[in-house]
Amino acid sequence: MTYQEAITELESLLVKLQEVPADIDQLHARVARAEVLVATCRAQLRGVEEALNKLDKTTGE
Repeated sequence: MTYQEAITELESLLVKLQEVPADIDQLHARVARAEVLVATCRAQLRGVEEALNKLDKTTGE
């Protein structure tokens, strides 16, 4: 899953989480999915950060 796909799905989940009334089972499933998506985005961002740090070290700046 790409970062953009995860963000798009998170935005969609946010809209659904704001809908009232929400079934508790659906709410739980949506929150669990959001946690997975956030973890995915964080991992991808860490990867980019590590790559930038590595590049910075190799260029000496």
